[in-house]
Amino acid sequence: MPRPSLSRLTALLLTGALLAAGLLGCASDSEERKEAVKQGTYHYQLGSNYFSEQMVPQALRELLLAVEADPQNADALHLLGFIYMGRRDYNRAIDYFRQAIAIRPDFYICLNNLGAALLAAERWDEAIVLFEDLIAKPMYNTPELAYNNLGWAQFKLNNLRQASDAFEMAVFLQPKLCLAYNNLGLVREAQGNTVGALRAFQDSIEGCPNYVEPHFHLAQLLFKRQDPSARLYFQRCYELASDSSWGDRCRSYLEIAP
Repeated sequence: MPRPSLSRLTALLLTGALLAAGLLGCASDSEERKEAVKQGTYHYQLGSNYFSEQMVPQALRELLLAVEADPQNADALHLLGFIYMGRRDYNRAIDYFRQAIAIRPDFYICLNNLGAALLAAERWDEAIVLFEDLIAKPMYNTPELAYNNLGWAQFKLNNLRQASDAFEMAVFLQPKLCLAYNNLGLVREAQGNTVGALRAFQDSIEGCPNYVEPHFHLAQLLFKRQDPSARLYFQRCYELASDSSWGDRCRSYLEIAP
C-alpha cells in the first residue's frame, strides 16, 4: 500500500487542527455564555431584591448590569420597563418591554405591561393591535384584562361600539371586573344610554364598594337628573378618597347638591 505524500499528510494534520480548534471554540463560546447567564442572573436577582425594598436607584443599577452581562435576560429587561413605566418614561418602558418580548414571545405579563405603557403613552392604535393579538393567543389565561384595555383604547378613539363590545366581553368573562363595568358605564353615557350607564356604574359599585370612580360617575348622572340620591354617592365618594382628585371633585358637588 503506497504511503501518503507529504502534502497529503500536511493537509490531514491541518484539517485535524482546524477541527480541534473549532471544537475548542465551541466549548469556549459555551463557557462564555454560561458565565454571561450566571452574571446576568446574579445582578437581576440583586436588582429584583432592591426593587422589592423600594430602593429604585440601586435596582436600576443592578438591572442595567444584568443586561450588560447578558442582553438575553428577559426578566431584567421586563423589570427595567416596569420601573421606567412607574417613572412615566413610557417610551423607554415600551422599548425595554419590546426587547423582553422579542426574546420571550410568550412573556404574557410583559405583554400586558407593554399594553399598559402604550395606553399611558396614548398610543391607542398600537395598543389595539397588541391587545387584539394577545386575545388571540390560546395560552393567555386572563383575556378579560386584554378586552378591558382594548375597550379603553377604542373608547379614547371614540369608537364607541367597538369599546362597548370589548367591555361587555370583559365582564362576561369576569363578572367581578369592576373596572370594566365602570368603563362600560362611561361608554353607555357617551352613547346617550343613561339607563344603561347607571346600571353599569351600580354594578361596579356592587362588586367593589370601595372603588371611588363609579361613585362619582353615578352621582354625577343622578345629579344631572336632579335625583336627590346623588348626594349620597358624592358623600361616599368623598369619604373614600378625601385626599385625592376624586375626593376634591365630589366635595365640590356636595357644596351645590340638594
